[in-house]
Amino acid sequence: TTNVDFPTRYELAHSVWFYFYHSVNWGVLFIARVLRAFKDYKVPGVGFLGIVLTYALFATHGDSQASLSGSTTAGIRHHASNSNSNKHQDNTGSKHKHQSNMSTSSKVEWGDMVIVSGVLVGAATFLFRKTLFGAPKPELTIAQKAALAQGNSGHSADEYNEERDFVLKMRNAGKNVVIFYGSQTGTAEDFATRLAKELQSAAIRPLVLDPELYDYHGMAALNDDELVILILATTGEGEPTDNMEQWYDAFVSSRDAPEESEVPEFRQPEDKPELDIDQPLTDVRFVMFGLGNNTYEQFNSHARIMDSRLQALGAQRVGERGEGDDDVDIEEDFSQWKDKTLPLIRALFGSATPDEDDGAEPSLTWTVSEAAAGAEPWTAGQLYASADTHDARHPFAAPVKAAVELTPNADRYLLHVEVDLEGSGMRYEAGDHIGVFAQNSDEEVDLLLAALGLLAAADQPITVAAVDPHAAQQTLFPHVTTYRAALRHYLEIALPVPRAQIKSLVLPFAKTDAARAFLAPLANDKDAYAQTVTAGCLTIARLINAVHAAERAQGVADEDLFALPPAAVFELCPRMQPRFYSISSSGQVAPSTPSITAVVLQYAATAADAAEVKLGKTRSGVATNYLLAASRYLQGARAVPLTERDGVLVSENPALPLAADASSVPVLMDAKSHAVGSYTIHPEHDRQLTLPVYIRKSQFRLPADPSVPIIMIGPGTGLAPMRGFVQERAHLARAHPDRVQGTSLLFFGARTAKHDYMYEEELTQLFGDIRTVAPKSQIITAFSRDQDQKIYVQHRLAEHADQVFDALLAGQDKLTGPPKAHVYVCGDAKVMARDVTHALADLIALKAGVPLDTANKWLAEMRKASRYQEDVWS
Repeated sequence: TTNVDFPTRYELAHSVWFYFYHSVNWGVLFIARVLRAFKDYKVPGVGFLGIVLTYALFATHGDSQASLSGSTTAGIRHHASNSNSNKHQDNTGSKHKHQSNMSTSSKVEWGDMVIVSGVLVGAATFLFRKTLFGAPKPELTIAQKAALAQGNSGHSADEYNEERDFVLKMRNAGKNVVIFYGSQTGTAEDFATRLAKELQSAAIRPLVLDPELYDYHGMAALNDDELVILILATTGEGEPTDNMEQWYDAFVSSRDAPEESEVPEFRQPEDKPELDIDQPLTDVRFVMFGLGNNTYEQFNSHARIMDSRLQALGAQRVGERGEGDDDVDIEEDFSQWKDKTLPLIRALFGSATPDEDDGAEPSLTWTVSEAAAGAEPWTAGQLYASADTHDARHPFAAPVKAAVELTPNADRYLLHVEVDLEGSGMRYEAGDHIGVFAQNSDEEVDLLLAALGLLAAADQPITVAAVDPHAAQQTLFPHVTTYRAALRHYLEIALPVPRAQIKSLVLPFAKTDAARAFLAPLANDKDAYAQTVTAGCLTIARLINAVHAAERAQGVADEDLFALPPAAVFELCPRMQPRFYSISSSGQVAPSTPSITAVVLQYAATAADAAEVKLGKTRSGVATNYLLAASRYLQGARAVPLTERDGVLVSENPALPLAADASSVPVLMDAKSHAVGSYTIHPEHDRQLTLPVYIRKSQFRLPADPSVPIIMIGPGTGLAPMRGFVQERAHLARAHPDRVQGTSLLFFGARTAKHDYMYEEELTQLFGDIRTVAPKSQIITAFSRDQDQKIYVQHRLAEHADQVFDALLAGQDKLTGPPKAHVYVCGDAKVMARDVTHALADLIALKAGVPLDTANKWLAEMRKASRYQEDVWS
């Protein structure tokens, strides 16, 4: 019994030591991780190695002592066994047992040394990770993959690719100014193009480039007689635009503390002294303008942070950083900034200020010519020839699976649209956005064709090429097209004409006194512009018609009326941009069929003379009215095959198929007093309608842990992403009925319960599923017009303060810091989102018994930790 008992105890003791040893080992690694986090992933090398070496010595010494102790214990057991056994047998058994114990001890010691050595190698590898492996390379965009396919990856300063070298491109083209734009909706790109045109002179030769297609590594090669201009929009919660993502990641390696970011890798120019380690951009001069919206908390942060980082790296800014506010008047902000900055840039290059009143027609960016005989034009809105991966440049033609009206009894249209992503390779999650490329209505297209005198040539195949042979974009459209297709699919023709564009691109073509008298105040007086163009929503077609009316009133003959060349229109109208919608479904529930929830936009111009222009005062949202036409098409509404040209005309107006000019047909109002637009579509086959779409990833995400409570505030179509969240939590509840979830509270607001409560039955069912695992979950509604006093979601938050605070506590007894629950807000940024923030701060201050300043501080910390998220618009 003794012979069996003692070895078992020894083995038990050794096992305890073994697990203790490895627990300490993992503890050391954990401490290192903590240090790494505290130092923004920079663990002090000496300290880290000191910890490991100290522990290595301790572990080795401990193993030696354990080995000696094991041998001594074995000897005692050997002596005890000799007193009860045959001496020869016992001596033999003792020898074998002693050798066995020594062998075990030796194995443990060498095994531990291997582990310690591994830790040391791992530590050294971590410390020298940049030398050994370099920085991790981000995922490539489609444009970069295309460059990679041609041998032009360009993601490291050591991997030189001349096709991605913007400095080389500048110098080869004889340019001394490069303008980069960070654009999400096209405004920044438009500003960059317009700025280049105004700067162009004998001394200043600008080049406009997309940063997504070029590397930042060569920036240090710029000389002091060259200039870089950045026009940067801010998106989401202070994020860079998609095409600036890689540049921003390089310059701002620490988004939580940009000032602590590492110095990016710049290529050492051959003709310059060795670059300063901390300030490699001392020869670089730059200009900065940012685009943002003051209703967002991180107003213009993209431009602000890039501005500070460039200066920290030694670059010198010329003039003040400009900031445009889309909530007020971003065009006017840009114009005022230009008035201050352009003289500084011209002085830098010794360029004279151009004479704005010389009467000469402006030089245009594009030249329009008839296509070669036999060329097959693209007329159906094709955006590219082929693509393996889909993004903003290469959207997927998604079949429309459903398009229905959600609230048929309401006085406006509220649509639910589903598209099929099968075969696209795209995936989405609840909270993501879908970008939709729409088309202009036939009425708007024909209105502009008629104003330009191009109705007879509308279907003439044309090519539009850049005048400058060194321009980054050599063709405006992806293929040979027609005037009609260009205006329908590729250009934004329904926007008011910017004041600066009237001054630079419209007024110079005015030949009559009447035309100049009408246009000059609009170009030079912002108040006159606001009263006429802004209030009247004067698109380029309506502006031309207004000029013609002023000329006819002065007796100008028709053959002498104001004429704007097509090339000027192509330069004036921005490229058609996708419209983004918060996806209203869950990728877990409907992985290939994301849904869109949208109100169809239509409003009336307020200028007194707006009704006198063709098509009257009505102005229609481009994308939502196209979605409405898609809905009517799928429901079998009036769709007329066109005989003179390809396509199917979707129109409720019976006179339109017989009209040569759609804008000449009187506007038709339907039962909801909605002006019915007409659209020519091109079904793929068997009446299958498709929409060009792509998925844009978002940070608007459910917590990874379903036990975390969520509070969702989504009035109107702000319900869209919340529906996806609710679908997902209900799906989890059905799949795992034994897994407890955190409370889900949904605050939904609309005008009336009877006419505007979208998805009511579905939400009721989904919350029934959720309550089986989260009993306190509920929908709380606010219908503003169902009582005399208007009630909104922020009022309901205050009324249900107990439920809200209980969810915010997330199982805690007392709130002593930022709540652990997640809060989601979607909808209007200007009023609703701010009122909700104030209501939550008041609620927390009251229920937690803390000052209001503390409550606001906690909400700010929740935002920083992505536990308070907004998906808002203005």
